[in-house]
Amino acid sequence: MDKAARAYTEFKYNRYMGELRNLHKNVFDYVEATGPHKWSRVHCPQRKFRVMTTNVAECINSCLKFARQLSMLTLAEFIRNMLQRWFHDRHRAAQSIRHQLTDASHLVMLQRVEKCGYMTVNSVDWNIFSVKWSRK
Repeated sequence: MDKAARAYTEFKYNRYMGELRNLHKNVFDYVEATGPHKWSRVHCPQRKFRVMTTNVAECINSCLKFARQLSMLTLAEFIRNMLQRWFHDRHRAAQSIRHQLTDASHLVMLQRVEKCGYMTVNSVDWNIFSVKWSRK
């Protein structure tokens, strides 16, 4: 199932799904019923090149799918503009961060700190503590 989900080509997807069908028919029926577009890379309707892969070459290759037909000079300019736009967008996003953590991580920390306010911590030893929940 994992190999089918991560397959980049329809051929490999079908091969892995055939193996899954032979090994676990009930699992195959279940995942087919959920719809491969929800979990399969090759059937994904969106371009998830920056989400599903960690390989920079695959990411850029996916972005250049249509630009490959351009002349070398135009292609080089296209790539420069694309990278410039990416760096600018990420720089702007980084400049807007108000904390040392991402917004999502900061929210998690705030929620945990709020919960900690209801705890009493007493030292038992230099590395052992007694923690009591005392919601008042």
